[in-house]
Amino acid sequence: MTDKTAMFPEGLLFLLEQEEKRRQQREETGLPALTILIDAAHSGGGQARHIRRFLLGLYNASHWPFELNRLRALDTELQQAVLQVLALDWNGREVHTYVPGGDQLFQSWWEWEASA
Repeated sequence: MTDKTAMFPEGLLFLLEQEEKRRQQREETGLPALTILIDAAHSGGGQARHIRRFLLGLYNASHWPFELNRLRALDTELQQAVLQVLALDWNGREVHTYVPGGDQLFQSWWEWEASA
């Protein structure tokens, strides 16, 4: 048997396939939501700071703990985008790595928020 899948019980393969589908679904909904949040974080609106703090919390939670009360300051679309990006984070990949230049972007927010 050269097929590696032959070594796994059928039930385990099914579970792995289901988890891969969920991972893909989190990316399909999370990536557009991440774009929405990045755009909102750059806006001059009152919600921008809360979005930056959420994204920085994903970037470095020990330095930027996110207060859940901040979600109340967001409109419904942004609240839903936050939840989708939070689910995307569960995929095990750092959220900033989904964005070209993401490390630099998040570092710029870090500096911006640290000086606020």
